[in-house]
Amino acid sequence: MTQPSLKDLTTRVDQHLRNARFIGKLSVDMAQKKLQEFCATSHESSSKNVDTPVVVAPTTTEAPIENYDALTAKEIVASLAGLSPAQLLAVFNYENARRQRRTILKAASSGNE
Repeated sequence: MTQPSLKDLTTRVDQHLRNARFIGKLSVDMAQKKLQEFCATSHESSSKNVDTPVVVAPTTTEAPIENYDALTAKEIVASLAGLSPAQLLAVFNYENARRQRRTILKAASSGNE
């Protein structure tokens, strides 16, 4: 077995950092949105005594795009335009848990920066 070159290691570390930044940014954005929704519904529910709805995060077991597994990486990247940050995160998580194609992971993560 050959050891990876410094360039390969640097590239991998850089990708991991971009992925972590993307996921962190999405987490903060989603938390801020949920907090705003909670504050709005909390204000309304305090006068109505209504329970706050529970928001469930999307799972990575479902394909985020129709016929995802049959599409090529190029077709998937082309279909990312116009997706919401939550949908991009679903694509990123789904791809990262399965085939880990760099072009898709990079496109899904750069689509929210």
